Amino acid sequence: MKARRRGQRRRAHIGGGQELDITAFMNLMVVLVPFLLTTAVFSELAMLAIEIPPPPDPNAKVDTPPPPPPKEKPFRLSARLEADGVVIVAGKETLPLVPRTDDGLYDVAALRLVLEKIQADHPEHDTIDLLSRPDSAYGELIQAMDAASTRTDGTPLFPGVRLGEFTPDAKPEAGTTP
Repeated sequence: MKARRRGQRRRAHIGGGQELDITAFMNLMVVLVPFLLTTAVFSELAMLAIEIPPPPDPNAKVDTPPPPPPKEKPFRLSARLEADGVVIVAGKETLPLVPRTDDGLYDVAALRLVLEKIQADHPEHDTIDLLSRPDSAYGELIQAMDAASTRTDGTPLFPGVRLGEFTPDAKPEAGTTP
């Protein structure tokens, strides 16, 4: 018997007729490669052209513009449907109460006249805040909306009617709406 070296024995054992089964690995690659390709995020390079202005010349005379005038509060119009009539707040001015009629209904004609005068003074303004009490009747609210949104001839008066609610105890000051 011939003595074998240590390395020869190992080669004989590995090279002995058995093949490596890689079928499961190939199945995994067939599934994994398309999955990774479809879920990969392909990023695009985008370059923004940014031009930085040159630094100012220290010897140049700088002409600073005057500060802008203070901004005025925008004109706001609101009508509060109170128990005894309609109170109109136009800008900073609270107008006299438009009382109810003898029937107990809001005086729609008088309300419309007051609103038409305001619209003539502020033709660019087309919005009114209509504030009602929590216990206001639905019909009264609709009458006030009709009076505020259209004139008697059907042309628009204040087509942008915004509805709101106020509590009679906390009446807002002139120029503000709750």
